[in-house]
Amino acid sequence: MTETMMIYISATTSFIFLAIGVLAGWVAAEVKAEHMYNIQEEQSVHPEMLNSQGQWINEELLSVRFLNEDELEEE
Repeated sequence: MTETMMIYISATTSFIFLAIGVLAGWVAAEVKAEHMYNIQEEQSVHPEMLNSQGQWINEELLSVRFLNEDELEEE
């Protein structure tokens, strides 16, 4: 093989592996992001929002907000 042919094969092989690496990394990042989103969704459910069977409560809920005296003076 000539020197030019070796350079061509090396460059082509390097480009192919670079393209495969970029695509595999992209797919892995998407899978990881989706997995992290699903974990976050599961962990963000407060137990107060579920009934005794573990189902969402579908009725109007009461919320209470406590204010500091400093916040009242600013308004």
